[in-house]
Formats: sequence, C-alpha cells, structure tokens
Amino acid sequence: MAFTEQYLPESTRNAIHDFALRGRELLTREARDLLEGVYGLHADGSLEKPEKLPTLNDPETREIYGQLIRYLDDEVAAGLERKEAVEKLVKEIAFTHLNRLVAFKMMEERKLIRETVRRGHQSNGFKFYLADHPEEEALFNQGKKDIAYRHFLTWQSRQVAGEIAVLFDVETLPSQLFPRPTSLTNFLSMLNDEILAPAWQVEETIGWIYQYFNEPELQAAFAAVRLSGQKFEAGDIPAATQLFTLDWVVHYLVENTLGQLWIQIHPDSELSTKLEYFINLPGESGTQPLRLAKEITLLDPACGSMHFGLVAFDIFAAMYQEELANIGKPGWPKQPSVSTEDEIPEAIIKNNIFGIDIDLRAVQLSALALYLRAKRMSKNAQIKDHNLSCADVLPFSSADLGRFIIEMKFSNPIFEKMLRRIKEQLEDIDQLGSLLRIERDIHDLVESERQKHDRYRQAHLLPGLSAPSLFPEMDDDATETEYWGYLENQLIQALDFFRKESANRGVNVRFFTQEASKGFRFLDMTLRQYDVVVTNPPYLSRRKMNDTLAKLLDDQYPEGKGDLYAAFIMRALELVKEDGWVGMLTMHSFMFISSYESLREYITSRAAIKTLAHFGPGLFATGNPGTLQTAAFVLRREPDTRKREASEGIYFRLVHEPDANSKRVAFEKALAELNQVQSSH
Repeated sequence: MAFTEQYLPESTRNAIHDFALRGRELLTREARDLLEGVYGLHADGSLEKPEKLPTLNDPETREIYGQLIRYLDDEVAAGLERKEAVEKLVKEIAFTHLNRLVAFKMMEERKLIRETVRRGHQSNGFKFYLADHPEEEALFNQGKKDIAYRHFLTWQSRQVAGEIAVLFDVETLPSQLFPRPTSLTNFLSMLNDEILAPAWQVEETIGWIYQYFNEPELQAAFAAVRLSGQKFEAGDIPAATQLFTLDWVVHYLVENTLGQLWIQIHPDSELSTKLEYFINLPGESGTQPLRLAKEITLLDPACGSMHFGLVAFDIFAAMYQEELANIGKPGWPKQPSVSTEDEIPEAIIKNNIFGIDIDLRAVQLSALALYLRAKRMSKNAQIKDHNLSCADVLPFSSADLGRFIIEMKFSNPIFEKMLRRIKEQLEDIDQLGSLLRIERDIHDLVESERQKHDRYRQAHLLPGLSAPSLFPEMDDDATETEYWGYLENQLIQALDFFRKESANRGVNVRFFTQEASKGFRFLDMTLRQYDVVVTNPPYLSRRKMNDTLAKLLDDQYPEGKGDLYAAFIMRALELVKEDGWVGMLTMHSFMFISSYESLREYITSRAAIKTLAHFGPGLFATGNPGTLQTAAFVLRREPDTRKREASEGIYFRLVHEPDANSKRVAFEKALAELNQVQSSH
C-alpha cells in the first residue's frame, strides 16, 4: 500500500490548467448556442414561443423545452433572476459534460469500462455497443453516427450511474442538453492530447480540474471586491474560497489524526512506520479502547474534490488489512470488519468517509474520486452509495410543503413541526453550508416532544395499563440520533410516494421533493459526531462578507466571526467526538490577533494542540502568496482540563521559506531530525 500519491509535475498541472479553461470555454459557448438556437432560450432569460420554433417538431426536443420552462420557474421561485438562471444552467451544462467525459477517460485508462472516448466513433466500446443494439447500428449505417454515439455515451452513463449516480444521472436537465457533434469532437481532441496522458492516471487531477474550472469566477469575484468594494455573495463563495490543498500538507494532517487514532487503539500497529509525515506524539499510544475499523468515521465538512478523503481512503485500507492480519491476537478483535480484502473498498465508502460541500459540482467530483480510488484497489468493488452531502438546498415553496403535509396525513404532529422547522433553518444554508447548526433545533424539538409525551403518559396512565410510546416502532429510551433516523426514513418514503402520486395526476413536484431530500441528507450528516474531522475550510474575511453572512456569524459564531475559517474551527470541534481528532489548514491570523483571543480560549478550553506547522506566506501560489499566510494544526478533543493543560505539542516554524516546495523540504528535514532524536531516547 502506497501512502504518498504520485505527484503531478508542474508541466502536467499547466496542461490540466489549459485544458480545463479551454474545455470550459468551448462547452460554455456550445451550451449558449444550443439553448438559443435549438430551444429559443436567450441569455436574458426570455424564451421563444413554441410556434416560432420548428425544432420542436422533434418529440425529444419538445420534452426538453418543457423542462426548460419548469427549470426557469423553479429558479425564479427560489430567488434568481431569469438571466441568472440561464447563466447558472449554462455553467452546469459545461461542467457536467466536461467532468463526465473526463471521468470516462479516467475509467477507460484504468480499464474499468471499455474504450469510450479515446477514439470517439472508432472506440471499441462503441463498436461493442452497436453490435449489441441493432437499432443503433442501423442509425450508424444510415450516416447518423453522431446520434448513435450520443446514445452510446448516455447508455454508458446509465451503466456507471448504479455506483456514482450523482455525476452520471442522465435524467437531469444539463445531461440532456448534450454538446452537438462538432463541439464534442473538438472537446474529445483536447481530452486525448498526449500531454495530458499522465494526468489521467492520478485521482489528484480531479481536484486540479475543479479549481481551474472555477478560476474565472474566482478572478471575477476578487476583482469586484478589489475594484468596487463589493461583498462576496452566497453564489461567489465556492469559487472564491476554493484552494486545492497540497499533497504533503494533506498527508501531514490525515496521518496525524486518523493515523494517531489507530495507534491509540492499537499500540502494536505497524501503520506508523508506513506513514511519511507521522509524528510519534508522547502519551497517545494505546489510550483508546478496542474498536473495529468499520466503526471509525472521518468527516471533511468542506470537502471540495475530496483530497483529504483520498488520503484517508488509503490509510483506512491499511487499517482494514492490518485488522484482517491480526484477527484474534491479543489487543485485536475476534471478528474482523470484513471477511476478505475485496470487501474493503466498499466498506470504506459505506462506513468511514463522510463529506459535505456547498457546491454540488464538488460533491459530484468527490464521488468520482472515491469511486476511482476504490476501483484502483479492487476492480470488483461494488460501490452502492456514498456519505456525501451537498449543502446547496434551494428554497422550496411553503405551498408545496403544505400540500405535502396535508396529503400525507401524518399521524404524529412531530412530522409537521419537524418539516416546518427544517424549512425555516435551510433558508440560510446557501450562506453557511456546514456551519449551519440545524441539529440544535432538531435536538430541541425532539427533546420537547419527548418531554411533552412523558407528561402526557404520566397524566393519563391508569393502574394496570402500559404506557404508550412516542413512536410505537421504537423504544422510549432510543437515542436522539435513532429518533432522527426513524423520522428521516419515514419522511423520505413519504416524499417518494408524494412525488409518484403527484406525477400520476400530472403535477410536477420533483423540485420540492429533490430539495427536501437533500435537506434531510445534510441534516443526517450534521446530527452525527465523528472520530476525525479534517479540512481546508474556506477563507473569507469579515470585510469581504455580505451583510447576511456577517450577521449569521455574529449570531452563531461570535468567537469566530472574523473569518469563515475561524467559524469552521469552532464547527469542527462541535462535530468531533470527545477524544476525537481535528486536523485543519487555515489562515494563521487566529494565533496572534487580539480579536481572536476568545477563539483561542474556545479552542484551548476544548482541545489540546498536538502539533502545528506554521507556514506563513508562500504556501499557495494562487492569488497573492504574500498575504495568504497559513498554518496547519492537529487538535485532540480533550474534556479533562488537567490532561488538556498538561499536553505538550510539537511545533514547526516554516515562515521564512519562500514557496511550497522549499517549505516541504524544510518540513521533511525537521521531521527526520525529530525522528532521529526520538529514536535515540
């Protein structure tokens, strides 16, 4: 098992940068031309009447035209102008097809699918498809090879969607607005350029594409802030705060959180010897009770393209393997988490790795990255689902919610209370993402209902009668999480039934049910606590925040209101379990500035600082390297004041090295010297 990834040389990263921007430009232009030329949707959001569009004689085109009408209505109802809705759709079309075709390229390079995009119409996978589909072969022979090839790519998406539906759902509107032949051919030529060949072997490429694709928005947002004093709006936050974390920094943080936890459980583990950036922390070995590998959870609450999760995947894999090799030995479980190594990839994605991001595109790429990493370990791995959530729930109407509540006839009033409370809280999710503390309201609501029910039982209970349960299907001593799990399951089933019944009556409630389901999934993630929380959160100073975001931080994170990253430090310490580990890369300002004194007290009253690398300026080449000054640190949540205060950390000062590479070299030298000193004692 290799724990350090294959680094992409600068020349390859430059090629990825060029490809991402050129590909985006090509597919964006194609999307605009397609929408206007075929469907009569103009850039200002106006839509030609059907009678003026001869293209609508085609049934498929006519169906998509109807979807465009519904899309515009939904986005306007959610608060967008029609022009903004068109811009959003254009970007989603470009992003969907760029990343889907990139995914096919990476899959065929790994031989997970037959050749699909390497040679376009001449690809072997397309030839096999034609042989198995006579009607498509007939189209091809009639000279309609472009239509047949488009059908093949859609079919290929459906085959993969069983494992990573979030990126390959062909029913979405962007999926159906497919690039026309000339644009597709030009894009495939770019995709298959030999200079990019090394990129398709490394999952890291996915993260670089995500960052480079967002570069125009990042530059535009910062220019607006710099030139006009404009504040960042909610829609600007993903692009403006996206920084792809360097490999060695990710390894440092994940190895010294997840790796440390494993050594706490298994002091005889050999894992530490395989981790390049692992630090032997005094007093940590063997301090945790025995647990199975499948029971350990890691969350990245601002996951981006899942770089932290990819490194964690490899470490989790080693943990499972070590557990299998030592089963039944002293200090190891009697029964392993899995029966064979082939089961490990699925187990990791199902049990161990969790991620949240405010950008749906990031979640899509996270799912792809984990899928590819799982398949790298075992091509036979069956990936049925993932623990990823997108915090971009769009506001759904009170009318749809009311209709849902009435039609479902919920027997317990907690369902209606829960739904209305969730809707109210989700209105701020586009600003806060993972910072939204919706679980607090759910806790208060569940607890209130339980107390109310207990009082009712005591007042109405006659001698000899058993007490009624809040939910007959559950024990009254069920945990809050178990209650929520039951409620969520019931609500998801009700939403699915509501959608199907409404469709049978010709009523489209897809938008409402889709957004409500996303809200439940997000809430499910934030109701948990995790063994490890690792992230490179967004950096956004208070002076650049819009008024809504600034007020929300004032109310919910007073100690961390100065910057988004500071609020994320607080949030990470909420989401991690007692004795759990937090690893973060943030701006370094919280360590010195007087306005962060309360934040420093917040941290030290809850956690022990186990290691910190002070990078200062120059770690990132993006933006202004001189002003983007950072620090990476590892915290252990420690409830015992005495232990917390007695804890000693290990610190690295790397502020004078001018760039990332020189900081890495200096860091590795300092680690080697530390290991030498520790081994001599």
